[in-house]
Amino acid sequence: MNEEIPLSPEDWDKFYESQGSRFFQLEGEILKAHGEDQKKLLYEILSSTTQLIQVIGVVAGFGFTGLGFVENRSIFILGELFLLVAILVGLFWTQKIYRSNIAGTDEEVARVKSIFSNRYSVFKKIYDKALSDIEKGVAIKLSAMLMNDLLKKNNDLMESFTTQEAKKKEWDPLTTLMILFSLGGGSLLFSFIDFCR
Repeated sequence: MNEEIPLSPEDWDKFYESQGSRFFQLEGEILKAHGEDQKKLLYEILSSTTQLIQVIGVVAGFGFTGLGFVENRSIFILGELFLLVAILVGLFWTQKIYRSNIAGTDEEVARVKSIFSNRYSVFKKIYDKALSDIEKGVAIKLSAMLMNDLLKKNNDLMESFTTQEAKKKEWDPLTTLMILFSLGGGSLLFSFIDFCR
């Protein structure tokens, strides 16, 4: 037998505020905080990567300004090739960061929404029943079983946020970029030295 809990209009307002409105706000705050953290990290990573790519480009450009003084063209070409590959790897990496961040953010938004949607399905039944009672002009009576389900969903909600999926390890080419930059810059420097004298 499903017992019903009578609520006055004031009690219903308090219930809606604590179990409805507050959880809608909580979902919004969680998504907002996640988005701000992601945006901050993304801009820091991209800013430092962009600066590194610009420095590599400047070094490659300076190499060409001294082309008339090059003593060993094959080492010069090798150095420029290293720098070009470093720039391409850096550009590829920044695009990969953008794309994986967009995909990761979409996945997290979907995860948060799915966690809350289970709770909302139970809350909606309670809400619809209360609205029906209000429209009929009768006292609001809510199902104790649904109220218990809502409390269980509230507990499940908090547990769902404590368990997160393990993130897969992403490719980090920073070491590769630095090695290519060092090899390219060093090759350019050595290309101006005549080893045959």
